Amino acid sequence: KTLREINVRRGQRKFRENLLAAYGGRCAITDCGIASLLEAAHVIPHSVSGVNSVENGLLLRSDIHTLFDLGLLFIDPVDKTVHVSGELDESPYKELENKPLRATDAGRHPRQDYLETRFRLRR
Repeated sequence: KTLREINVRRGQRKFRENLLAAYGGRCAITDCGIASLLEAAHVIPHSVSGVNSVENGLLLRSDIHTLFDLGLLFIDPVDKTVHVSGELDESPYKELENKPLRATDAGRHPRQDYLETRFRLRR
């Protein structure tokens, strides 16, 4: 178990580095460029997919990552827009509703099938 945890952590660091490079060090939703606040988010959790690649990732500000993981913020897989749960209607996060997801510097988004799977899993 310990060796597996070490390998996951090592993979996570590289995953974050790859996403930082791919997104030019900016959050895919808020455009925040403060590196210490940015986290590597899996579209499909690593525990399910085993995939630590840019095509299964988003670079997100830490609070946005938390909302994404909780299913309170999600991405429409068709038009790549951000949507927020009704639970956030009275919060500043409501401003993110219908915001376009920022593509990587190479003009790419996470894989379509990953986004579709994640969208189906939302609350």
